[in-house]
Amino acid sequence: MLALKQGHTVQSVEVSTIAHATDDLEKIQNALTRMLPDSLKGRQIFTRRYLQGHYGNPIVTFEVHLTEPRDVEEFKTFFLKRLTEVDKASIRKELDRHTDADGNLYIRIDKQKMFRGTAQLAQDDPIRVRMKFTKFTGKPTGLMIEYLESE
Repeated sequence: MLALKQGHTVQSVEVSTIAHATDDLEKIQNALTRMLPDSLKGRQIFTRRYLQGHYGNPIVTFEVHLTEPRDVEEFKTFFLKRLTEVDKASIRKELDRHTDADGNLYIRIDKQKMFRGTAQLAQDDPIRVRMKFTKFTGKPTGLMIEYLESE
């Protein structure tokens, strides 16, 4: 396996999800907290936005933005360990579906499974992870593959 290049290959991380009127907001925040390394769990890093849906239904968005290099490094290492080899292989195989031209890697995690502490890929009602890869240390897709293959 390739070793991830030294330096800050990931500039920032965003973790977000949406809660609907029937969702337990504390349960949602707990699921998001499970995605974070211990060093970030005690900090007040969540942003909640209270919105209204098309039909007037309440919607709450939860977001975490990490930009400090140490926080980003700790998250990416912790998060990679949470993904199964099968999920990592799936992302690598369909990398074009998980990336954009700006160097972002998008991963959707099953919110329901995350309630139980399991990080598994999902499309419906997910927790979204966006990692912004730097373009200064190489081609972003190459860095993404290298990240997914590292330990």
